[in-house]
Amino acid sequence: MNFKDALQHRDFVTTAQINLVEAPDAKSLIRQAQILRPVVDAVQLPDNSSTKLQMSSLAAAALLLPLGIDPIVHMACRDRNRIALGRDLVGAAAIGVNNVLVRRGKKMQKSKTVEAQNVFDIPALKFMAYIQSLKQSDDGLLSPDFLIGARANILNPDPDWTPTTLYRKCDAGVNFVQYPICFDMETVRGYMARMVELKLTHRVNFIMTLSTLSSADAARRLRDDRKGARVPESIIERLEQASDPESAGIEICAELLRELESIPGVSGANLMTAGRLETIPAAIEVSGVRRT
Repeated sequence: MNFKDALQHRDFVTTAQINLVEAPDAKSLIRQAQILRPVVDAVQLPDNSSTKLQMSSLAAAALLLPLGIDPIVHMACRDRNRIALGRDLVGAAAIGVNNVLVRRGKKMQKSKTVEAQNVFDIPALKFMAYIQSLKQSDDGLLSPDFLIGARANILNPDPDWTPTTLYRKCDAGVNFVQYPICFDMETVRGYMARMVELKLTHRVNFIMTLSTLSSADAARRLRDDRKGARVPESIIERLEQASDPESAGIEICAELLRELESIPGVSGANLMTAGRLETIPAAIEVSGVRRT
C-alpha cells in the first residue's frame, strides 16, 4: 500500500523522515529506509533544509523506489529557479515518484561558511498551482493521482479565525498539509476543531509531526531552534525526571500518537528524530496506531 492508498483506506497514516545528511551513500540511505519500512506508509526525503551537504532527495527516491518504498520528495523554492524545479518535478515523475511536498525553504543567512545565494524565483504557492496544472493537462507529464503536499503553521485559533493561506493552498490543488513538530495536543485539538467546522477536512488531509526525544536538552534545542516547534515545559520536565530519557521519549511519542489518532480530522503523523532512528519504529509499535 502506497501513501495515496493509505490516505484513502487507513484511519491513521504514518510516515517518517530520513536524515539525508547522515546518508552520504546508497548503503547508508537504504539502511535507514529498511529500519522505517515496516511501520510507515512512506518515507520523507528533505530538500537541503539545512545548509549541510547532503544527497539530493530525487537521487534518494531513485534508490528507494526499486525496493518498494514510497517516497515523499520535498522540493524547496529557496535553492532553484522555476526551470530547475520543473525539471526535477518531471524527472521525479519519470522515475515513479507520486508525492511531493512543496516548501518555500528557510532563508539562508549570510555568513563566512555559507556563500550560496537564496533564489526564491517562484513562490511555493505558485509552484503548487503549476504542479496542479500539469496534473490536469493532456500531455501526460503528471498523473492525476500525483499528490501535492504543503507546509502550514499550527495555532490555537480564535472562533472567528479564517485560514486564508490554507484556502489558497487548497485552491492550488494541495492534497495534504503537514505541520511542524507539535507536542501540544490542546493546540492540535483547537486547530483541528476549526478545520472540521470549516469543512476543510473534506478538501485536504492533515498530517501532524512528532519527534522521539532522547533527552531534556534535545527537547529544549528542538523548541528553541526549530521554527514553529511546540514543546510544552511538561514534556521537558518529564524527560529530566526520567531514569532512561530515551525510553521516556519513545513513550511520550507513543502516547501522543494515540492521542492524535483520536482527534477528528487528523489523517496521520510524520515522525522525526535527532537521536537513534530505531526509536521511531519503537514509538509507532508501542502506540498501537499501526494496524494491518
